Amino acid sequence: MELKTVAPGRRESRMLRDAEGCEPGLFLNGVQDMSATRRLCRVLSSTAMMPGCYKVLPVAFIVVLASLSSAVAMAQTFSLSVDSRSNLYSAGHATVPTTPNGGGILPPYVVLTPGNGRTLTLTSVSGLVSYNDVDAPPLYIGQYNGPDGGAVTFQDTFFPNNYLTNSPPPPGLLPPSDADSPTTFYMDMDSVGGISGMKLYESDPLARRVMFLSGVFTTNACSPASGPSILDFSSDALTTSFTKLSPLMYQTFFIGDGLTGTQSGVTQEFIVPDGATHLYLGFLDGAYFVGGPDYYDNNRGSFSVQGMVAVPEPSSLMLTGIGAAVLMLAYRRRVPGSNDSQEPRGLLRPTD
Repeated sequence: MELKTVAPGRRESRMLRDAEGCEPGLFLNGVQDMSATRRLCRVLSSTAMMPGCYKVLPVAFIVVLASLSSAVAMAQTFSLSVDSRSNLYSAGHATVPTTPNGGGILPPYVVLTPGNGRTLTLTSVSGLVSYNDVDAPPLYIGQYNGPDGGAVTFQDTFFPNNYLTNSPPPPGLLPPSDADSPTTFYMDMDSVGGISGMKLYESDPLARRVMFLSGVFTTNACSPASGPSILDFSSDALTTSFTKLSPLMYQTFFIGDGLTGTQSGVTQEFIVPDGATHLYLGFLDGAYFVGGPDYYDNNRGSFSVQGMVAVPEPSSLMLTGIGAAVLMLAYRRRVPGSNDSQEPRGLLRPTD
């Protein structure tokens, strides 16, 4: 093969190669397209940025691939055992606050790798827990459930009659038809000590759930005097099947098994608030799961939790941007309606 000058004097032959020098070709829809490669090579070679497309294309792709590899390397993984007595209201405390019927234990935590734009996902959550396997009435003792929580049935002197919508203030959420009969708990926990509470109520008793895995993000500073707003994970609000959630600092949130369905669906993403230094995992528990924290000591069981926090690296994002810019610049230089027979002036064209 010899080189024929299209426009003499525009470039030296050592600065350019024929289109075959850019092999392998671009893959379009899984098929190697050499004509697309040749066009891109010619456009790139004619730019003042870097003559010789055989240099530009590999650099662009290597930059993008390197940035992706670096981003994966920045993923922080963790594994925790979460005891059912882990009091999420104690996040950031040195000791568990005293409660009338047992404040449980301090919740386990992950020290987060610093960064902005972090994302938490759960890779595995397993185990069983019980709201009371110690001193509940014989008919209602035990009732173990998995990470997504369970419908726990109960009745005593106070429940459900004191938690009906027509009960003395503060009114409950249960319909009057539930009076004088066993029904399932719902969650309507208050904010305490700068940590927000949580709400989850369903009209269908079998759809209600308590004792699910929950989390809260904090900083190294003490929690604020008053917590952020309470999140509602009822089916007519946020639901528990969200795909992405962005909780605030000190705002407790539903985690469950980390999937949109119970042991099914897609992986849920939890956006870590910028500035967060710790992730705490535990439970929200109280008298009938309404009001302030209490009754942790009679819980039994635990969850085994594995997860990952993706931490974007600024240099990775910059590299990705550079690589993308190179490719975008190349395609923007294309002439609309061009084909393989059309070439930028000043190129060396291979001839047989």
